[in-house]
Amino acid sequence: MSDFEIKIKEARLQKGLSQTELAKEMSISRQAVSQFESGKVIPTIERLVEIAQILNVTLNELVEFKKIHSEYSEELSNIK
Repeated sequence: MSDFEIKIKEARLQKGLSQTELAKEMSISRQAVSQFESGKVIPTIERLVEIAQILNVTLNELVEFKKIHSEYSEELSNIK
């Protein structure tokens, strides 16, 4: 499970929303929210922005961009 999936669930619970309530606000299924949280589906950046707005958090609170950058930098350096 990646960091942003955990943080989507954390932020949703902190706001007091169920998966069904978040799904309704996003006009998607509850199953889609569950898949985002479980890591089965990675939400698009547009969906992440929408989630952040609904949950009143920043993208940085949902996604650890520094960690992702670090991981990709390491992978890229190994490609030489």
